[in-house]
This record gives sequence, C-alpha cells and structure tokens, in this order.
Amino acid sequence: MSRLNSIRILRAVTATTVVVHHTLIQDGQVFGQFRVDVFFVLSGFVIALALEASTVSVRDFVVSRLVRIVPLYWLATLLVFFGALLRPDLFNSTTANVPELLKSLFFIPYRKESGHIFPMLFVGWTLNYEMLFYAASALALWWFRRRLSFVLAAIMLLLAGLFLIANLAHSDHAVIAVLAYDRMLEFPLGFAVWYVWKKGVRIPVALAAPGAVGMYLLMTWIERAWPGVSPLVGNGLPTCMLLLSTLSLEGLVGDSALTRGLLYLGDASYAIYLSHPFVVEGMRKLLPGVAHGFDVRSPAGVTLAIVVASAVGCGVYRYIDRPLQRALRRVINVKRVANVPAGADAPYRVR
Repeated sequence: MSRLNSIRILRAVTATTVVVHHTLIQDGQVFGQFRVDVFFVLSGFVIALALEASTVSVRDFVVSRLVRIVPLYWLATLLVFFGALLRPDLFNSTTANVPELLKSLFFIPYRKESGHIFPMLFVGWTLNYEMLFYAASALALWWFRRRLSFVLAAIMLLLAGLFLIANLAHSDHAVIAVLAYDRMLEFPLGFAVWYVWKKGVRIPVALAAPGAVGMYLLMTWIERAWPGVSPLVGNGLPTCMLLLSTLSLEGLVGDSALTRGLLYLGDASYAIYLSHPFVVEGMRKLLPGVAHGFDVRSPAGVTLAIVVASAVGCGVYRYIDRPLQRALRRVINVKRVANVPAGADAPYRVR
C-alpha cells in the first residue's frame, strides 16, 4: 500500500487557489474559479479508487463520508449562524434564520436574499454536490455490491438522469437549479482518469510537469477569455489532463521540508477550505479599521491572506478536525474509507 503524494500536493495547490479566488473576488469573475472543477474531478477519481480497493460495506461507506464531511462543516456553519446573530452588520445576505440554518446543515439548497443559491457558509455549496455524489455512490454500491464496473456505470447514469430531468423541468426552484448545473457531471470525469491510470497510462515526466502547469494556465485563460463556456468543457476536461499529469509525477515526490509542508497543506485542505472565509472576510471587513489603508486585494494583502488562512486551516485540522474524526470513528466503530478531495487528510491508498 502506498500514498499518492502527488494528489496531496495538488490539493494543497488547489486549496491555495481557493484562498486567492475568494480574496480577490468582488464583482464579476476573477482568478481561480476552476478550483471547484479540480475538486470534483479529483473526488470522482478517489471514490473510484476507494470502491476498487476496498471491501467496505454500504453502511461503512456512508458513515465514513458523513464522519469526514459533516462535523467540521456543521461547526463552521453554526459559527456563521451565531456570528450573524451577534454581528449582523458583518454579513451581506446571511441572516440568523433557523430554517435556513437547518437547510444548510442538511445540504438542502435554497436561495438567499441576494438570489444566490448558497448555504450559510457560502463555500458549502460544493458540499451539496459532494453529498449528492456520495448518495449516488452509496445507492449504486447497494445495488451492485462488488461489481465495480456496474457501480460506476450506475453512478454516472444516476447523475446524468438527474441532470437531464432537472433541465427538462425548466424550473427556477433552488433544488432543480442545483441539479441542472453541469458541474455535477465532472465527478464521472474522475472515473475516466482512474480508468486510464489503472490501465497504466502515464505521461512522460518531461511532458507531465509542463503539462500540469499548462492545464492550470489554460483554465486561468479560459475563465477570462471564454467566461460563457460550460465549466464541464472549459475546466473539467483540462482538469482530467491536469490530474493525469500530476499522477505521472508521483515518482518525483521526494522527502524534503518543502514537500512535507505541501503534503500537510494537502492533508489540511478541507479545514482550510471551510475556515478561510472567516480569515478572508475578517481581513476584508475588520483589518482596515486597525491598519488604515489596508486592502486585502493588494499583493501584500493576498500574500498575507494565503499565509494566515493556511496557518489557521492547519491549526483547525490538527486540533479540531482530526481529533473529532478519530473520536467519532471510535464511537461509531466504522472502517476508514479513502478520502475524497472535499475531505482533507490524505490517506489515498492503492494496491
């Protein structure tokens, strides 16, 4: 058994991209929106890996996913709720509304006053898709047990069917709008990467490194030059090449202080993802009152946001997220299942 350290490093890079995106964002589209697509494709890859390598039951699969995703997300969501209750002036369209809190906690999409479909902790919108993907995976696993090809095919058909029905419905209801978004079809792209990787397809190292950088730059260019393109095409397909290129560099991941730091950032990426809005918004709304003239969108501000958000996320991972998971696993006595990118510790294990 071995770890896929290259994937852990990719998650570290993607988590940093998330911080930069939400630091720079004001109005319109800015750098880094494609980080969602990387997470979704990577999630599909790792779930295929987990279903292939594991003899986990449907119960253990479901409980393991819930233990991994829910506790820290609930803590962060409750922090937003009580923050909006105590300091509503610091929030835009988020209010201390109990029905919206319950919808957020249980991954039920709804429209905020702004018209956007976001839960209380706005980055949690991606988790709505992750949980839908896990539900489809659990259902397919229940139907077909150990017949992996049938399980993966059933997952793809379930997601594609929901997408088609939602688009035919022509409704602006929040749940229908979420299902009609073609980004959720990026999970099966991860299956495709897993399949070709399992068959031994590797990109030569001399091409893999520039290929990974090139795909990253390509998606950066596409989101600016071609903003109306479907994310499935403009980001999902390049992410497949990014992921395969990254996997092809696995043999080059050595043991150094820099590598260990990147690996730990990759492990902490889920904690960074959920905690960085508090850091970024705090720097945006509170720090200018202390440091006159401070602008979080300046080069110095972005750099500071990356450093602080990464440090806070690593602290949350070490002292809250990881101990909480261990405690819950002991209580529930559930087997561990390979983690998906929305999760952040990194035991990707392969035969």
